[in-house]
Amino acid sequence: MAMTKIRGDPIRISLAHPTRHALYSQLASAPEMSTVQLCKAVGVERYHLYHHLKHLVKVGLIENHRDVGRARWWKCTQLVSLETPSDSPTPATSSKATPAWVSNIDPSLREMLEKGATIKMVNLSGNASDSISIKKSVEQLAQDNGLDFDLPFTFIPAAVAIISRSR
Repeated sequence: MAMTKIRGDPIRISLAHPTRHALYSQLASAPEMSTVQLCKAVGVERYHLYHHLKHLVKVGLIENHRDVGRARWWKCTQLVSLETPSDSPTPATSSKATPAWVSNIDPSLREMLEKGATIKMVNLSGNASDSISIKKSVEQLAQDNGLDFDLPFTFIPAAVAIISRSR
């Protein structure tokens, strides 16, 4: 099955991850929070927390605005709506409103996730030449498997999402 590309607003795509969404929600509701406060509020280990904070910094939503001793303090730099637009239907099976970022997820990916698939993210670090090599490897993998995966020349991957089949 060929998977279509996920395109859309980088901020909405960033907030599609539940941990980043929770972190951003916490920071949007407070003037600032320390790393320790965020770990407790969201319930993730510090290593994973920094991974997600780094991603939110990269898209310009938050910043580490001061360090006091070993404590790092974070705040929002840009407020975006996390609400569902009023014209978007809310699924009948959910008692909560569907977040607006859900509309940026490819329908086939959304269906896979609703059926129990999981996503593992592989963040790519390194220089531009490493990213280009990874991009070429992914394109070759797609070609070897008969998949149409034509990425634009200007596309530089920051991460690779690996999606499992539902069990």
